[in-house]
Amino acid sequence: MRDWTSNLILSALVLLALYLNRETIADRLGLERYVVPDVTEQEQRNTARLQSAGPESEQAVNLEMEHSTCGAPTQYRCNSASLGRVKIQSADGIYTWQDDRGITHFSDRPAQQGASEYQFKSNHALDYFDLELDYGVLGQAFRNRLEARLNAVFRTYTGIIGLEAMRKVKLRIVIANNRRAYKKMLDVLGSSAAGNQGIYKTAHNIAVVEFRSEAQAMRTAIHEAVHAINQAVLGNTPRWFNEGTAEYFEYIETSMNLSQLKPNGAWVRNDYLVGGLLHPNSLFEAAGSWQGKAQSMMYRSSWAFVYYLMSSQRGRSQLKHYMRLEQEDPCDLLSFTQIQFIFETREGQFANSYAEVTQQKLTVHRF
Repeated sequence: MRDWTSNLILSALVLLALYLNRETIADRLGLERYVVPDVTEQEQRNTARLQSAGPESEQAVNLEMEHSTCGAPTQYRCNSASLGRVKIQSADGIYTWQDDRGITHFSDRPAQQGASEYQFKSNHALDYFDLELDYGVLGQAFRNRLEARLNAVFRTYTGIIGLEAMRKVKLRIVIANNRRAYKKMLDVLGSSAAGNQGIYKTAHNIAVVEFRSEAQAMRTAIHEAVHAINQAVLGNTPRWFNEGTAEYFEYIETSMNLSQLKPNGAWVRNDYLVGGLLHPNSLFEAAGSWQGKAQSMMYRSSWAFVYYLMSSQRGRSQLKHYMRLEQEDPCDLLSFTQIQFIFETREGQFANSYAEVTQQKLTVHRF
Protein backbone atom coordinates (compact mmCIF):
# COMPACT_ATOMS: atom_id res chain seq x y z
CA MET A 1 0.00 0.00 0.00
CA ARG A 2 2.83 2.34 0.91
CA ASP A 3 4.59 1.64 -2.45
CA TRP A 4 1.38 2.38 -4.35
CA THR A 5 0.95 5.69 -2.52
CA SER A 6 4.59 6.64 -3.11
CA ASN A 7 4.33 5.87 -6.83
CA LEU A 8 1.17 7.94 -7.12
CA ILE A 9 2.79 10.92 -5.41
CA LEU A 10 5.90 10.55 -7.60
CA SER A 11 3.80 10.41 -10.79
CA ALA A 12 1.90 13.51 -9.74
CA LEU A 13 5.14 15.40 -9.12
CA VAL A 14 6.52 14.36 -12.54
CA LEU A 15 3.35 15.50 -14.31
CA LEU A 16 3.44 18.80 -12.41
CA ALA A 17 7.07 19.35 -13.40
CA LEU A 18 6.27 18.61 -17.05
CA TYR A 19 3.38 21.06 -16.98
CA LEU A 20 5.35 23.87 -15.36
CA ASN A 21 8.20 23.43 -17.85
CA ARG A 22 6.06 22.79 -20.92
CA GLU A 23 7.29 25.85 -22.83
CA THR A 24 10.96 25.04 -22.26
CA ILE A 25 10.42 21.43 -23.31
CA ALA A 26 8.55 22.51 -26.44
CA ASP A 27 11.33 24.91 -27.39
CA ARG A 28 14.02 22.26 -26.97
CA LEU A 29 12.07 19.74 -29.01
CA GLY A 30 11.35 22.32 -31.72
CA LEU A 31 7.59 21.98 -31.24
CA GLU A 32 5.08 24.75 -32.02
CA ARG A 33 2.64 25.83 -29.33
CA TYR A 34 -0.04 26.84 -31.81
CA VAL A 35 -1.83 25.19 -34.72
CA VAL A 36 -1.04 26.50 -38.21
CA PRO A 37 -3.84 26.14 -40.77
CA ASP A 38 -3.20 23.98 -43.80
CA VAL A 39 -1.06 25.88 -46.29
CA THR A 40 -0.09 22.98 -48.57
CA GLU A 41 -1.74 24.59 -51.58
CA GLN A 42 0.02 27.90 -50.91
CA GLU A 43 3.39 26.14 -50.63
CA GLN A 44 2.78 24.25 -53.90
CA ARG A 45 1.96 27.49 -55.69
CA ASN A 46 5.05 29.18 -54.26
CA THR A 47 7.22 26.23 -55.33
CA ALA A 48 5.83 26.38 -58.88
CA ARG A 49 6.47 30.13 -59.02
CA LEU A 50 10.00 29.65 -57.74
CA GLN A 51 10.77 27.00 -60.37
CA SER A 52 9.40 29.12 -63.21
CA ALA A 53 10.93 32.41 -62.05
CA GLY A 54 14.43 33.74 -62.19
CA PRO A 55 16.82 34.13 -59.23
CA GLU A 56 15.59 37.66 -58.57
CA SER A 57 12.17 36.42 -57.46
CA GLU A 58 13.39 33.69 -55.11
CA GLN A 59 13.57 36.05 -52.16
CA ALA A 60 10.03 37.32 -52.77
CA VAL A 61 8.61 33.79 -52.99
CA ASN A 62 10.34 32.75 -49.78
CA LEU A 63 8.95 35.86 -48.10
CA GLU A 64 5.40 34.95 -49.12
CA MET A 65 5.87 31.46 -47.68
CA GLU A 66 7.16 32.95 -44.43
CA HIS A 67 4.25 35.34 -44.13
CA SER A 68 1.69 32.71 -45.05
CA THR A 69 2.65 30.55 -42.10
CA CYS A 70 3.26 33.16 -39.41
CA GLY A 71 0.93 31.85 -36.75
CA ALA A 72 1.96 33.70 -33.60
CA PRO A 73 3.22 37.23 -33.01
CA THR A 74 6.58 38.10 -31.56
CA GLN A 75 6.65 39.97 -28.28
CA TYR A 76 4.28 42.88 -28.74
CA ARG A 77 5.26 46.50 -28.15
CA CYS A 78 3.18 49.60 -28.76
CA ASN A 79 5.73 50.81 -31.33
CA SER A 80 6.95 47.39 -32.47
CA ALA A 81 7.51 48.51 -36.09
CA SER A 82 10.20 51.00 -35.04
CA LEU A 83 13.87 50.37 -35.83
CA GLY A 84 15.11 53.42 -33.91
CA ARG A 85 15.90 56.94 -35.02
CA VAL A 86 16.32 57.88 -38.67
CA LYS A 87 19.99 58.12 -39.63
CA ILE A 88 22.03 59.10 -42.65
CA GLN A 89 22.17 56.10 -44.96
CA SER A 90 25.58 54.42 -44.79
CA ALA A 91 27.57 54.43 -48.02
CA ASP A 92 31.16 54.24 -49.17
CA GLY A 93 32.97 57.52 -49.74
CA ILE A 94 32.14 59.29 -52.99
CA TYR A 95 34.83 61.54 -54.48
CA THR A 96 34.36 64.49 -56.80
CA TRP A 97 36.81 66.48 -58.88
CA GLN A 98 37.02 68.61 -62.00
CA ASP A 99 39.31 67.72 -64.88
CA ASP A 100 41.22 70.23 -67.02
CA ARG A 101 38.13 70.64 -69.25
CA GLY A 102 36.00 71.74 -66.29
CA ILE A 103 33.95 68.52 -66.21
CA THR A 104 32.92 67.34 -62.75
CA HIS A 105 33.46 63.65 -61.99
CA PHE A 106 32.03 61.42 -59.23
CA SER A 107 33.64 58.12 -58.29
CA ASP A 108 34.15 55.72 -55.39
CA ARG A 109 37.89 56.03 -56.05
CA PRO A 110 39.85 59.27 -55.69
CA ALA A 111 41.68 60.82 -58.61
CA GLN A 112 45.47 61.01 -58.61
CA GLN A 113 45.23 64.42 -57.02
CA GLY A 114 42.79 67.17 -56.20
CA ALA A 115 39.80 65.00 -55.19
CA SER A 116 37.71 65.86 -52.17
CA GLU A 117 35.25 63.50 -50.50
CA TYR A 118 31.63 64.19 -51.36
CA GLN A 119 29.16 64.13 -48.44
CA PHE A 120 25.41 63.62 -48.62
CA LYS A 121 23.64 66.90 -47.87
CA SER A 122 19.96 66.27 -48.61
CA ASN A 123 17.29 64.17 -46.93
CA HIS A 124 17.35 61.87 -49.97
CA ALA A 125 20.07 60.03 -48.07
CA LEU A 126 18.01 59.56 -44.91
CA ASP A 127 17.45 55.90 -44.13
CA TYR A 128 13.71 56.03 -43.43
CA PHE A 129 12.65 52.39 -43.74
CA ASP A 130 13.47 48.77 -44.45
CA LEU A 131 11.00 47.25 -46.91
CA GLU A 132 10.30 43.53 -47.24
CA LEU A 133 7.94 43.24 -50.19
CA ASP A 134 6.47 40.19 -51.88
CA TYR A 135 5.04 41.84 -54.98
CA GLY A 136 3.27 38.72 -56.29
CA VAL A 137 2.27 39.10 -59.95
CA LEU A 138 3.75 42.61 -60.03
CA GLY A 139 7.37 43.26 -60.95
CA GLN A 140 10.42 45.11 -59.67
CA ALA A 141 9.14 48.32 -61.28
CA PHE A 142 6.21 48.27 -58.85
CA ARG A 143 8.61 48.04 -55.93
CA ASN A 144 10.64 50.97 -57.27
CA ARG A 145 7.55 53.17 -57.58
CA LEU A 146 6.31 52.13 -54.15
CA GLU A 147 9.66 52.95 -52.54
CA ALA A 148 9.69 56.38 -54.21
CA ARG A 149 6.21 57.18 -52.91
CA LEU A 150 6.95 55.86 -49.44
CA ASN A 151 10.03 58.10 -49.31
CA ALA A 152 7.72 60.99 -50.19
CA VAL A 153 5.39 60.00 -47.34
CA PHE A 154 8.32 59.95 -44.92
CA ARG A 155 9.57 63.33 -46.13
CA THR A 156 6.11 64.79 -45.55
CA TYR A 157 5.94 63.31 -42.05
CA THR A 158 9.41 64.69 -41.33
CA GLY A 159 8.27 68.13 -42.49
CA ILE A 160 5.41 67.99 -39.99
CA ILE A 161 6.90 66.42 -36.88
CA GLY A 162 10.63 67.12 -37.35
CA LEU A 163 13.51 64.76 -38.10
CA GLU A 164 14.43 64.35 -34.43
CA ALA A 165 11.00 62.81 -33.75
CA MET A 166 11.02 60.45 -36.74
CA ARG A 167 11.75 56.74 -36.45
CA LYS A 168 13.04 54.23 -38.97
CA VAL A 169 10.27 51.77 -39.83
CA LYS A 170 10.27 48.08 -40.66
CA LEU A 171 7.69 47.55 -43.44
CA ARG A 172 6.55 44.04 -44.39
CA ILE A 173 4.03 43.96 -47.25
CA VAL A 174 2.63 40.96 -49.14
CA ILE A 175 0.61 41.36 -52.35
CA ALA A 176 -1.88 38.48 -52.67
CA ASN A 177 -2.43 37.60 -56.34
CA ASN A 178 -6.20 37.14 -56.03
CA ARG A 179 -9.10 37.18 -53.59
CA ARG A 180 -8.72 33.49 -52.73
CA ALA A 181 -5.04 33.88 -51.80
CA TYR A 182 -5.88 37.04 -49.84
CA LYS A 183 -8.53 35.23 -47.77
CA LYS A 184 -6.15 32.35 -47.11
CA MET A 185 -3.41 34.67 -45.85
CA LEU A 186 -5.84 36.50 -43.58
CA ASP A 187 -7.13 33.19 -42.23
CA VAL A 188 -3.58 32.39 -41.15
CA LEU A 189 -3.33 35.79 -39.45
CA GLY A 190 -6.67 35.31 -37.72
CA SER A 191 -8.46 38.11 -39.59
CA SER A 192 -11.47 38.40 -41.86
CA ALA A 193 -11.31 39.56 -45.48
CA ALA A 194 -14.92 40.79 -45.41
CA GLY A 195 -15.29 44.35 -46.68
CA ASN A 196 -11.60 45.09 -47.23
CA GLN A 197 -8.81 44.66 -49.76
CA GLY A 198 -5.91 45.38 -47.42
CA ILE A 199 -5.06 44.93 -43.77
CA TYR A 200 -2.23 45.80 -41.37
CA LYS A 201 -1.68 43.49 -38.40
CA THR A 202 0.00 45.44 -35.62
CA ALA A 203 1.01 42.43 -33.53
CA HIS A 204 2.77 40.80 -36.51
CA ASN A 205 3.84 44.10 -38.15
CA ILE A 206 2.73 42.85 -41.55
CA ALA A 207 0.42 44.25 -44.23
CA VAL A 208 -1.43 42.07 -46.73
CA VAL A 209 -2.90 43.60 -49.91
CA GLU A 210 -5.30 41.99 -52.37
CA PHE A 211 -4.29 42.61 -56.00
CA ARG A 212 -7.08 43.86 -58.26
CA SER A 213 -5.16 46.33 -60.40
CA GLU A 214 -1.72 47.90 -60.20
CA ALA A 215 -3.11 51.33 -59.28
CA GLN A 216 -5.36 49.85 -56.59
CA ALA A 217 -2.52 47.73 -55.18
CA MET A 218 -0.28 50.81 -55.00
CA ARG A 219 -2.88 52.89 -53.14
CA THR A 220 -3.70 50.07 -50.75
CA ALA A 221 -0.03 49.28 -50.06
CA ILE A 222 0.61 52.93 -49.21
CA HIS A 223 -2.52 53.03 -47.01
CA GLU A 224 -1.41 49.99 -45.01
CA ALA A 225 2.21 51.22 -44.85
CA VAL A 226 1.01 54.46 -43.24
CA HIS A 227 -0.55 52.38 -40.46
CA ALA A 228 2.88 50.82 -39.84
CA ILE A 229 4.52 54.26 -39.92
CA ASN A 230 2.06 55.61 -37.37
CA GLN A 231 2.67 52.60 -35.13
CA ALA A 232 6.45 52.96 -35.31
CA VAL A 233 6.66 56.73 -34.98
CA LEU A 234 3.79 57.42 -32.55
CA GLY A 235 2.67 54.10 -31.08
CA ASN A 236 -1.04 53.61 -30.53
CA THR A 237 -3.21 56.28 -32.17
CA PRO A 238 -6.98 56.83 -32.34
CA ARG A 239 -8.69 55.46 -35.40
CA TRP A 240 -9.68 58.84 -36.85
CA PHE A 241 -5.98 59.76 -37.06
CA ASN A 242 -4.76 56.36 -38.20
CA GLU A 243 -7.33 56.03 -40.99
CA GLY A 244 -7.40 59.73 -41.82
CA THR A 245 -3.66 59.89 -42.52
CA ALA A 246 -3.74 56.57 -44.42
CA GLU A 247 -6.58 57.87 -46.63
CA TYR A 248 -4.76 61.18 -47.10
CA PHE A 249 -1.50 59.65 -48.37
CA GLU A 250 -3.09 57.05 -50.70
CA TYR A 251 -2.87 59.31 -53.76
CA ILE A 252 0.62 60.68 -53.15
CA GLU A 253 2.83 61.19 -56.20
CA THR A 254 6.42 62.32 -56.37
CA SER A 255 8.74 64.02 -58.82
CA MET A 256 12.35 64.54 -57.79
CA ASN A 257 12.16 66.02 -54.27
CA LEU A 258 8.59 67.32 -54.62
CA SER A 259 5.47 65.52 -53.41
CA GLN A 260 1.90 66.18 -54.41
CA LEU A 261 -1.16 64.78 -52.69
CA LYS A 262 -4.37 64.72 -54.67
CA PRO A 263 -7.74 64.68 -52.89
CA ASN A 264 -8.79 61.07 -52.27
CA GLY A 265 -10.76 59.84 -55.28
CA ALA A 266 -13.03 57.72 -53.08
CA TRP A 267 -14.59 60.84 -51.54
CA VAL A 268 -14.21 63.49 -54.24
CA ARG A 269 -15.84 64.07 -57.63
CA ASN A 270 -14.78 66.91 -59.94
CA ASP A 271 -12.67 68.36 -57.11
CA TYR A 272 -15.62 68.63 -54.68
CA LEU A 273 -16.34 66.51 -51.63
CA VAL A 274 -19.28 64.13 -52.09
CA GLY A 275 -21.33 63.17 -49.04
CA GLY A 276 -21.78 64.53 -45.56
CA LEU A 277 -19.20 64.86 -42.80
CA LEU A 278 -19.17 64.24 -39.09
CA HIS A 279 -17.95 67.09 -36.93
CA PRO A 280 -14.39 66.29 -35.76
CA ASN A 281 -15.60 66.23 -32.15
CA SER A 282 -17.81 63.27 -33.07
CA LEU A 283 -14.80 61.55 -34.65
CA PHE A 284 -12.77 61.99 -31.48
CA GLU A 285 -15.43 60.15 -29.48
CA ALA A 286 -16.31 57.47 -32.06
CA ALA A 287 -13.96 54.69 -30.95
CA GLY A 288 -16.51 51.91 -31.50
CA SER A 289 -18.57 53.25 -34.40
CA TRP A 290 -16.53 52.13 -37.41
CA GLN A 291 -18.64 49.21 -38.58
CA GLY A 292 -21.71 48.80 -40.77
CA LYS A 293 -23.44 51.72 -42.46
CA ALA A 294 -21.38 54.32 -40.58
CA GLN A 295 -18.06 53.08 -41.96
CA SER A 296 -17.94 55.21 -45.12
CA MET A 297 -18.92 58.30 -43.16
CA MET A 298 -16.14 57.66 -40.64
CA TYR A 299 -13.44 57.18 -43.28
CA ARG A 300 -14.59 60.17 -45.33
CA SER A 301 -14.77 62.43 -42.27
CA SER A 302 -11.35 61.32 -41.00
CA TRP A 303 -9.77 61.99 -44.41
CA ALA A 304 -11.48 65.40 -44.63
CA PHE A 305 -10.20 66.49 -41.21
CA VAL A 306 -6.61 65.50 -42.02
CA TYR A 307 -6.93 67.23 -45.42
CA TYR A 308 -8.19 70.35 -43.60
CA LEU A 309 -5.23 70.32 -41.19
CA MET A 310 -2.72 69.84 -44.01
CA SER A 311 -4.22 72.77 -45.94
CA SER A 312 -2.63 75.48 -43.78
CA GLN A 313 0.49 76.19 -41.77
CA ARG A 314 -1.67 76.61 -38.66
CA GLY A 315 -3.26 73.20 -39.18
CA ARG A 316 0.12 71.53 -39.71
CA SER A 317 1.41 73.17 -36.52
CA GLN A 318 -1.57 71.79 -34.61
CA LEU A 319 -0.94 68.38 -36.12
CA LYS A 320 2.72 68.56 -35.06
CA HIS A 321 1.72 69.44 -31.49
CA TYR A 322 -0.75 66.56 -31.40
CA MET A 323 1.69 64.00 -32.84
CA ARG A 324 4.48 65.02 -30.47
CA LEU A 325 2.18 64.58 -27.47
CA GLU A 326 0.92 61.19 -28.66
CA GLN A 327 4.53 60.09 -29.15
CA GLU A 328 5.40 60.75 -25.50
CA ASP A 329 3.47 57.65 -24.39
CA PRO A 330 3.21 55.11 -27.25
CA CYS A 331 0.82 52.87 -25.28
CA ASP A 332 -1.68 55.54 -24.26
CA LEU A 333 -3.99 57.97 -26.09
CA LEU A 334 -4.67 61.63 -25.45
CA SER A 335 -8.02 62.41 -23.91
CA PHE A 336 -11.00 63.84 -25.77
CA THR A 337 -10.56 67.17 -23.97
CA GLN A 338 -6.86 67.37 -24.87
CA ILE A 339 -7.56 66.72 -28.55
CA GLN A 340 -10.32 69.34 -28.64
CA PHE A 341 -7.96 71.86 -27.06
CA ILE A 342 -5.12 71.15 -29.53
CA PHE A 343 -7.28 71.45 -32.66
CA GLU A 344 -9.55 74.20 -31.24
CA THR A 345 -12.66 72.39 -32.46
CA ARG A 346 -14.80 73.95 -29.71
CA GLU A 347 -13.95 77.49 -30.79
CA GLY A 348 -16.64 79.51 -32.54
CA GLN A 349 -14.57 80.21 -35.65
CA PHE A 350 -13.72 76.55 -36.26
CA ALA A 351 -17.00 75.70 -38.01
CA ASN A 352 -16.51 78.52 -40.55
CA SER A 353 -12.86 77.65 -41.10
CA TYR A 354 -13.67 73.95 -41.59
CA ALA A 355 -16.53 74.63 -44.00
CA GLU A 356 -14.39 77.08 -45.97
CA VAL A 357 -11.96 74.26 -46.79
CA THR A 358 -14.23 71.22 -47.10
CA GLN A 359 -17.15 72.83 -48.97
CA GLN A 360 -15.08 74.63 -51.58
CA LYS A 361 -13.17 73.28 -54.56
CA LEU A 362 -10.43 70.99 -53.24
CA THR A 363 -6.87 71.48 -54.41
CA VAL A 364 -3.72 69.38 -54.67
CA HIS A 365 -1.30 69.75 -51.75
CA ARG A 366 2.36 70.15 -52.69
CA PHE A 367 5.32 69.79 -50.34
